[in-house]
Amino acid sequence: MADDLVRKGVETLDAHYDEARPLVMKWAVVTVAIQDVLRSRGSLEVGWPDVARVATRWLEGRGNRTREWQTPEQALDRLSATLGGPAGVVSTLPPRPPASLGGVDGAVSVWMQRYGLGLLRVLLGVVFLWLGAMRAFNRSSTDDPLPGADALIPILGFCGMAIGLLLLYRATARLALPLLLLQIPATALPLMLSPERCFAHFPYVLTLEGQHIIESLMLAAAAIVVGGSVRHAGRRQEQAAS
Repeated sequence: MADDLVRKGVETLDAHYDEARPLVMKWAVVTVAIQDVLRSRGSLEVGWPDVARVATRWLEGRGNRTREWQTPEQALDRLSATLGGPAGVVSTLPPRPPASLGGVDGAVSVWMQRYGLGLLRVLLGVVFLWLGAMRAFNRSSTDDPLPGADALIPILGFCGMAIGLLLLYRATARLALPLLLLQIPATALPLMLSPERCFAHFPYVLTLEGQHIIESLMLAAAAIVVGGSVRHAGRRQEQAAS
């Protein structure tokens, strides 16, 4: 009976591919996110069917405890109102994309989800390595040392090179986080110690050197986000491959 239900369900999704694909992809992302919560907070190793059962039981229990809903229809009405739909609307499906774009849009979304963080990590690694080498070997046109801090720029350069090399490989990307946390205040130091070099009109108009410092801080923040996401991104890629 269960196998027959699954077969008919798959046939239904196949028959309505353009509508089903984006919804299934969203469901997959949400399911993995719930898995992460159950694993990290509750040390529970659960598969996708178990996640569905846990989430369903949780919704039923919460509705009974809080009296927000007591039947599936009431739950759907509540969710519909929460998502901005009128009360009594059971279906909360998003508008169907044009048939000519549905498959392309879904494929692009999957590609960006699967490879976006990895591509950003590698590009950040190349940029840190490149800019760090320019600083370390005194080839930068905007990093003249501050008075009394001649050694700071080369140190930042070698630190940037180390960060770049660590970011190039997913296994070592998280090791770059301590260096990034040290580099951020050092990079921002000229904004406080030599504002006349960083601002043409303080505090609104930046000079080229000031723009370079702000861009470096943004790159460092992006690298921290990537480094903090490596573990979860790797887990999702392994699950997608399986």
